[in-house]
Amino acid sequence: MSLLHQIALTLVPQIGAMTAKSLVSYCGSPEAVFQASRKELMRIPGIGPVLIHSILNASDALQQAEQELRFLEQFGIQAIFYTDQRYPARLRQSADSPCLLYFKGSSLDLLEKERIVAIIGTRQPSDHGRSICEDLVEGFLPFNVLIVSGLAFGVDITAHRKAVGLNMPNIGVLGHGLGSIYPAQHRSVAMRMLENGGLLSEYPHEAKPDREHFPMRNRIISGMSDLVLVVETAASGGSMITVQFAERQGREVFAVPGRPGDAKSLGCNYLIKSERAKLAESAADIAYRMGWEEAGAAGSKQGKLFHDLTEAEAKLVQIIRSQPEIPVDQLTFLSELEPGLLASQILDLEFKGIIRTLPGKRYRVC
Repeated sequence: MSLLHQIALTLVPQIGAMTAKSLVSYCGSPEAVFQASRKELMRIPGIGPVLIHSILNASDALQQAEQELRFLEQFGIQAIFYTDQRYPARLRQSADSPCLLYFKGSSLDLLEKERIVAIIGTRQPSDHGRSICEDLVEGFLPFNVLIVSGLAFGVDITAHRKAVGLNMPNIGVLGHGLGSIYPAQHRSVAMRMLENGGLLSEYPHEAKPDREHFPMRNRIISGMSDLVLVVETAASGGSMITVQFAERQGREVFAVPGRPGDAKSLGCNYLIKSERAKLAESAADIAYRMGWEEAGAAGSKQGKLFHDLTEAEAKLVQIIRSQPEIPVDQLTFLSELEPGLLASQILDLEFKGIIRTLPGKRYRVC
């Protein structure tokens, strides 16, 4: 599959992620989209005259894609199309996930790390909020997690900076292309993140940090993570938008409680009060609710438990372990078990503490 055409498809005017995926689904590949005739394109549901005109006159998009390819090669950036096995499995489950991701960092394997925590919050946290954020990041250290945030002022950069200081892997999801760092004050932290983590964006390298990009990048932050942790936030703003994305994506949401009436904690308190988020005062609180054990502890415990598994249970665990998390329909298909028997086996494995049920009828090994 041609990377040139993958990139070009995302650059065609009027074509968003969901439309691009529909085109690839009907045509078979990005190359085939550009090779399709007007008559063939007209048969695709939802593709009207304006989009057809853009596709049939896509020479500018192809030229821009060639420039993008040269930039990627020059600066060691990897492009990952949504059909690529390296594309983050968690994020792929979201219907509005980007068609293409650009990544620069130490290893693409980080995008599939077993435990991924998104930390978000206000751009103007209190001193107490910064301190809590740092404590939370440090508290995750024994649980071998990847920290994800948006490299913005406030809670974001506090989480990134603390993770870098502890040599914890962390990824910044940007609302612009990888040709620049915004805000520029965070460039030194971003460069250090590349050593054990990286930078991720859905935008080509010349894309500017336009205002509308940032709410959209939030769906990546939540979508690639197991959970979203809100440290401090007002009743509205970017953090609350991320929570909405997380809810639609079936992600767990946690929030740090604040003092009643504190403007910087109104959002957190509201999320907890309305039961849209679980209360979190420490990383240990979250690890307990997620069923996480400290790195090394789970292996020794599960090693003993695995000896007690039936052949069918062992096969089921092997299937679930093959992915960071697996939806029930895919598990049913791969296990070839009747739904009733599958439900019974899943329940037994949960009682044994080997697997965990996630929102949206998805499963993962503890």
